[in-house]
Amino acid sequence: MRTEELLEHADYLLGAAAGKCDSWDDAQDLVQAVLLEGLLAVRSGKKIDNARNWLVTVLNRRFYDMLREKYRKPLVFCGLDYDPVRDAAAMQDLPEDGEELTEEENLRRLVARMTKQYREVLIRHYFRGQGVREIAEKLSLPENTVKSRLRLGRDILRKDLTMEKYEKQSFEPEQLWLMCTGIPGLNDEPHTLVKDDRIAMNLLILAYEKPVTLPELADAIGIATAYIEPVVERLVDGELMKRAGDKVYTDFIIYTEKDRLSSLENQKALAEKLFGAVWQIAEEGLEALRAAEYYRKQNASARLKLEGYFALKTIYQSVLMARDETVGRVPVSEYPDRKAGGKWYAMGDRYPADYDDAKSPYYMYRLSGEAGGSIACLPDAEAVALYDYDTDDRVLGRTHSAYHLAADSCESRENAIKLLYAVYRDDEHLLSGLSRRTLENVDVFLNLDFLERDSGGKLKLKIPVLNEEDRKAFFGLVNQYADKLLETFRGEYAGMIRNLVEVPKQIQSDVPEFLRYMHPCFFSTALISEARKRGRFLQDCEGTVPAVLMIVAEE
Repeated sequence: MRTEELLEHADYLLGAAAGKCDSWDDAQDLVQAVLLEGLLAVRSGKKIDNARNWLVTVLNRRFYDMLREKYRKPLVFCGLDYDPVRDAAAMQDLPEDGEELTEEENLRRLVARMTKQYREVLIRHYFRGQGVREIAEKLSLPENTVKSRLRLGRDILRKDLTMEKYEKQSFEPEQLWLMCTGIPGLNDEPHTLVKDDRIAMNLLILAYEKPVTLPELADAIGIATAYIEPVVERLVDGELMKRAGDKVYTDFIIYTEKDRLSSLENQKALAEKLFGAVWQIAEEGLEALRAAEYYRKQNASARLKLEGYFALKTIYQSVLMARDETVGRVPVSEYPDRKAGGKWYAMGDRYPADYDDAKSPYYMYRLSGEAGGSIACLPDAEAVALYDYDTDDRVLGRTHSAYHLAADSCESRENAIKLLYAVYRDDEHLLSGLSRRTLENVDVFLNLDFLERDSGGKLKLKIPVLNEEDRKAFFGLVNQYADKLLETFRGEYAGMIRNLVEVPKQIQSDVPEFLRYMHPCFFSTALISEARKRGRFLQDCEGTVPAVLMIVAEE
């Protein structure tokens, strides 16, 4: 018997059931139960010579089961003693696709993937032998709702028995690197919502192109619905996903390798073409910086880092200005207020499971935009802030991608500021107040060239520090030369970036247009790289020069 032949007898069975049952709803329920058993039989390879006779026999048996249930005699489906938690865990040990499943194993696996509203009524009815009235009482639902969910649940099962829907995420999970623009939440949301959670990452990837149901996600990722429901709930509550009826979808832009590479060569070529005009202005700005008193009072290492920070910030700021003139910009004040605090838009970079970013064409030119944070009311200071850019070592050097690992989760920048400020003040009391993990990982800051030890082993600061007055002068100089730099490439750069990243239609209104071009950094880093290669920048420095700056507003 084939599936198509089985369904051909549905009308005949419905007529026979209507003659037996007291209501049309009971007749429909009876026929759906018969067809479900038939589908299970087909799936298991059962040999059936006369389909109609076999189905009528099943219908009669099911009818008498229904009568027994009416008289409160428990129905035991397939002889199973079902415990939803135990058996959901057991789903992971069922045979792999391609191996033969028993009817019971297959049904249990499919039920485990269903959403709670269908799963709980099917379990109670078929595996625990509870009738409609009892289920309605236990779940505080109208009886008609229970009947409807049983019917729809059987429809879902019948469809699922005829197809397999595993995606590659079930056996080859991808990576999703989450970023944001704006102000993170109280617990560093949105980053902490997916940190080190491959299931959350791949659910977001799978729900990106179009809204999907939870069972569809469960099928695609190969995990029972019961286990992905709390993950999805967390992502919806954290505002990385949205609900649309019984479906969910990812509510932020995700960039692919194609998006990252789409303008790399054009930006590198433009940097080489315009290098002379751009770097002439950059050098004028650097000369003005070197003439400033706040520059001259830094130690030699801090001066180089201040030059690196100035050059990168000035160029990158002018690039963002060119981008914003072309595609628009939303001020942070207009970003959405998030439930967990903060104002942010999330972005994601999607990578294959075996991706080696060190071998990618753009790895050298990557740039993590300026990261910054401050702490108020430290001893002898109203506020202390730390700002830095993270680049490849061949451009300037790593910063926050490394030191955040040397502190405690979302407090990484705060602990870094406390450590650097304690060394700046040469205050042993401040050092003793740091977290144990930060103190144990001081070597990270030594390797980044933020700190050094003198001959006696004492920590010394190697990054630039400005007071509030000097900060204003420094950033005024940045703004002045960013405006000048913009004039050297505004037209050609704007013409290069009009090919925006495509986003799914359901999130087009939620993604600002400027986020559809979030890879303008290659032009900035390509210019810095070209300058170092030509011996026009940091000539006497062969190692890394991380772009970092600390601001101390003294009392």
